[in-house]
Amino acid sequence: MKFTSAGSDCKQNISERQVFQYYEYLTMEEFAEVADDGFDLQQEIARSAFADMCHDWERNQKYDQALRITIARLHESGMQAHVLDIGTGSGLLSMMAVRAGADSVVACEAFRPMADCAERVIAANQMHERIRLVKKRSTKLTVGPGMDMERRANVLVTELFDTELIGEGAIGTYRHALEHLLTKDVLTIPHRATIYAQVVECPLALSWQCLKTLSNADGDILLRVPPEVVSCRGSSAVFDIQLSQLPAHSFNALTEPMPVMEFYWSKLDELKTDRCFKNPCKARISGFPQAVFMWWDLTMDKEASVLLSCAPYWAHPDFEHLKNTQVHGARRLPESNLIPWRDHWMQAVYFLPPVKIPLQKGQEFMLQSYHDEYSLWFSISEETPLTRPHCSCGWHIAQSRSRIGQLNDSLRNKRYLNYFERVFSGDSVVLVLSEGSLLGLAAARMGVKQVLLYEPNAISRRCMEAFVEYNNVQNVQFVTSADSLEPEQAATVTHVFSEPHFPSAILPWDNLHYGDLLKNLKPLLPASVAVIPASATLYGLPVEFLDLQKINAPLGTCEGFDLSLMDKLIEQHSLYADSPVEAQPLWEYPAYPLAGASRLLDIDFVGDFEKTKLSNGKFCLSEPGRLNGIAIWIEWHLDGSLGPKTTISSGPVVPVEEPSDEPVRWNMNWRQGVHLVRSFPNRAAIIPWTVKFNPTLSNVYFQFDYADK
Repeated sequence: MKFTSAGSDCKQNISERQVFQYYEYLTMEEFAEVADDGFDLQQEIARSAFADMCHDWERNQKYDQALRITIARLHESGMQAHVLDIGTGSGLLSMMAVRAGADSVVACEAFRPMADCAERVIAANQMHERIRLVKKRSTKLTVGPGMDMERRANVLVTELFDTELIGEGAIGTYRHALEHLLTKDVLTIPHRATIYAQVVECPLALSWQCLKTLSNADGDILLRVPPEVVSCRGSSAVFDIQLSQLPAHSFNALTEPMPVMEFYWSKLDELKTDRCFKNPCKARISGFPQAVFMWWDLTMDKEASVLLSCAPYWAHPDFEHLKNTQVHGARRLPESNLIPWRDHWMQAVYFLPPVKIPLQKGQEFMLQSYHDEYSLWFSISEETPLTRPHCSCGWHIAQSRSRIGQLNDSLRNKRYLNYFERVFSGDSVVLVLSEGSLLGLAAARMGVKQVLLYEPNAISRRCMEAFVEYNNVQNVQFVTSADSLEPEQAATVTHVFSEPHFPSAILPWDNLHYGDLLKNLKPLLPASVAVIPASATLYGLPVEFLDLQKINAPLGTCEGFDLSLMDKLIEQHSLYADSPVEAQPLWEYPAYPLAGASRLLDIDFVGDFEKTKLSNGKFCLSEPGRLNGIAIWIEWHLDGSLGPKTTISSGPVVPVEEPSDEPVRWNMNWRQGVHLVRSFPNRAAIIPWTVKFNPTLSNVYFQFDYADK
């Protein structure tokens, strides 16, 4: 049986821009030669979102409609249609342009592995004589007889957008094309983009941004947040999110959605890189303005007959129509899932500078909206325009947003602190084997003798030092590495505590690194030392996702074109680079349980952590045809028992014990693991699984046999 690793072998994606910069000129043969050193590139191909975009049927159909309308109107006016497709990807939009009657089509694609694939896709669809494919960046194209483009194009079709609209350099690319590649009267598809903003009060979103005061069950303050952390604007990275999946009760909309800025893609003089827009607003209810929800729409053609919206369901222009036209007899979808699903363009949350006085119902105020070449940000201040936010306190660099959410989770913290009160005393010396553990620091304020904080990362350590200094915590000492713990010091330790959390972890069980640290330190620790948590359990749940499975499902044909060659390319690199289990915030992707949760593997940190563990079992499904994913999570047992009072779960907030027509409710402060079924053969009703834990590598390996034999 072949196993594939899911754990520390998982890699962070590099950005598409970085991939293009380093690998745009490699042929497929040259690319194969650097495969051993190009793991990130292979994974980028596998997860490039080219297929994800092609699964977006609404996007495809509206680009197709706009091409048909635009080319037909040019022909009606006696003009030819010469189309340029920038960033053609699979070649889909170029083939649509040919089908719509374009007189000539030039497609450019800088990412060489995808350009080579597009060449084969175009040939397979018998359009290689109608489309000139140039394997270059658009900024490298030449225009003139015998050059890349025989003439300037009078139609530009392209999709250069991300969740933030301009984050992949759309402004610069359009500006260059308008100056060097397009006619003065060019028609662009899309014609215009409009950015929408909605000011909200959303404590849930704020809990992923701002650290809160940590108190015990009696309300006594254990740790106050340093002023520099309170005033920090946070990470400058876009906070992309499926806004439609936010619980309706988790936010109050202080304003109606409003258009705040526009980009006319055919107007060079209006495509500037630094602008500020002032939009007068009136509060519809009272509340604190904490964040801005942002999305955008595309007016696809000049006559505005085709509109593509990325709005969440409550602001989507087609929502009422979609709600009234659900197919009778089919499963009735939640309102949040009626609108077209896409993962390559989501919505975003931007945090406003904190205010001390709430807005009152009917109060007028000014929303200021900013953008530079790549980013957006917002303010409701009348003061000097703000620069782009960035983290000045270190917390938003050292810790992810979901981790900050964990630190603010009052139920989780209460469970830990109640346990501390039962097991710690004035003689306790606590070694904390987590990074950025405010709970470990809180133990120092609960009367223990000493806390030793393991903080190998310099940024995280400075953040923790600021908390120690601001709260005047005297009985804390930092340990910068496992090797720096002196034997005399280790001999005094009575308790080892871990949340566990390590910033390098991607999947929840990557935090099993705690066990590895503990194993290495055990020879120095007293035999009587208490270990918290004492054990962990991996759980699995077979599910039916409504949409998430589309991110790696094969395309086959798309809008009448054969894209199976791109399927093969993505599958080839996915098999090499992708883990069979990837990390996803599953609360954003509704899923229905097809069985009860199964215990996959138990791990004991006190006894036999050093032994390789192998576990086997099976999922039993009553409706195997619905299976398209298996969700996996880990639970940490503080004292080794499985009681709810001493267990910290990264999975469902309500236990799943049987199949249900209600979606699973996931912990929103964790990413869970998910194995997506790549194809759709006949499903077996009984699915054997095997899980293996290798303590030497701190890796977990999974095997699922779900096809009917």
